[in-house]
Amino acid sequence: MARTKTNKNQVRQNALNDIDDMETDQMRELLKLNYKIKPKFKSKKQKELSDLIKDNRITFVTGAPGTGKSFIALKTGLELLKEKSANIGDMLLTTPVVEISRSIGSLPGDLDTKISQYFQHFYDNMSKIIDSKTLKFLKETEIINDKIVNFIRGSTFGKTDDVGNSVGTYCVLDEGQNLYISEMKAYISRLGEGSKMVILGDIEQCDLKLRKNEKNGLQDAIERFKNIEGIGFFHFDEDDIVRDPFLIEIMKRYE
Repeated sequence: MARTKTNKNQVRQNALNDIDDMETDQMRELLKLNYKIKPKFKSKKQKELSDLIKDNRITFVTGAPGTGKSFIALKTGLELLKEKSANIGDMLLTTPVVEISRSIGSLPGDLDTKISQYFQHFYDNMSKIIDSKTLKFLKETEIINDKIVNFIRGSTFGKTDDVGNSVGTYCVLDEGQNLYISEMKAYISRLGEGSKMVILGDIEQCDLKLRKNEKNGLQDAIERFKNIEGIGFFHFDEDDIVRDPFLIEIMKRYE
């Protein structure tokens, strides 16, 4: 079933018309200079992760829920979109469509509506980082886009500008533990020139039905790519939880 197509040019034009009929490139430069990233890092380790992402082409991030994995990945991506020297032109949000343990059955609406549920946590996080008007513009002009893993074949993450120079895409994959090895390979092989990938997950919360001794795609990749320059690894443990201190004790009881 093909994902519903929208008139992208019309959506882009409507967004631009809302902001003084400015051209796309002019508006993007204005956004790079003006939009404000509101929250600061909540811990030293969050700052360390942000620096690691900026220093590497691919960064694998694992750890317990509530440590800020997605939040820091998105905050760093928005910072790189702002920084002209980073040469990042857009952001792609990706996730596998895997339900937690039990099926919830068919969701209402068309395919776009069904899939949007899997990306809501990304946008909830970003709404805490930048104002709603900026987020709306970035989405409508597809500077920020989303795509499930099933739809990435044939894509290359990255673009070229009007004179043929490479412009990178900042890619965030969440729930990496719910990819099979072949799916992780397909995702990573999409990396284009100048692009970055941040691959997030919690190996302990895999929802795949794996055979005995079979590894999920995240676990396999972390072991496979050790000691390769340009690939970084970062792990949060329960003591790094920032969502609610009460959650620290709860998660320790699951160990």
